[in-house]
Amino acid sequence: MTMGDRGRVVIPQAIREAQRLQPGDRLIVFEDEHGMHLMTRDQLAAQVHADYQNCPTSLADELIAERHAEAARDL
Repeated sequence: MTMGDRGRVVIPQAIREAQRLQPGDRLIVFEDEHGMHLMTRDQLAAQVHADYQNCPTSLADELIAERHAEAARDL
């Protein structure tokens, strides 16, 4: 792939077909320590879900516990 002078990138047809991408699909691009990633919203949501599925504690429970601790300190 090559980036054009206006920053545009053409996704190869084979990849578009394999990922079932259609004209007008909204994509998300982000970078992390491994490089740059391009995903659909559904792919990103599935990745985030998979990343946190085996989290040892519930993030909601953790937040509630923090709020209770803060409230106890304020008394």
